[in-house]
Amino acid sequence: MPIVVAVLVLLTLLVLLDLVLTYGVIRKLREHTERLDLVSHPEPQMAGLPTPAFSATTATGETVSAQLFDGGGLAVFLAPDCPGCRSQLPDVRQKLATAVAAAVPVLLVVTRLHPERDLGAEAAEIDELLAALDGGVAVVREPLDGAVQSAFKVTSYPGFFRIGADGRIAVATNHATQLPDEAEPAASAGRADALAVGR
Repeated sequence: MPIVVAVLVLLTLLVLLDLVLTYGVIRKLREHTERLDLVSHPEPQMAGLPTPAFSATTATGETVSAQLFDGGGLAVFLAPDCPGCRSQLPDVRQKLATAVAAAVPVLLVVTRLHPERDLGAEAAEIDELLAALDGGVAVVREPLDGAVQSAFKVTSYPGFFRIGADGRIAVATNHATQLPDEAEPAASAGRADALAVGR
């Protein structure tokens, strides 16, 4: 009988310990989720500001600067090894194709989050996107935190900046679907979604 009681007491203590540990894990997960949510939806920083000054060389050897966006335009920042970039490629493809068809100047900046990793299908997806646009965008390839990324204060990927006709950034977001339709003037879109997580 004493052995049975001892076993029951031990089992009860183990169950209580398990409950305490489970509660601790759940609390940590909740805190982690809240932090991610804050990072994913920070306060807008670039929306409303003038297009930053920058200068870069495109993949075809041409020099591109903020003058590209005189009258408006679209700056897109992608990384082939960014899961968020790859998951949004269908929307990115549609938005870029619409912008090119509407003769909106587009700058596509391609970087890599993990230069040490070999890229296979990931890089091919970006190449297919560029091929589909048939040279309709200015493409700059630069290392992480390169000149153009630094100018736009890009901290995560993907990143999308819609510049209005007034030369100011009308939309700064990390979701391609939050970009205004090209039939809708960017300056009046009234969107100030923030650039967010991905990196």
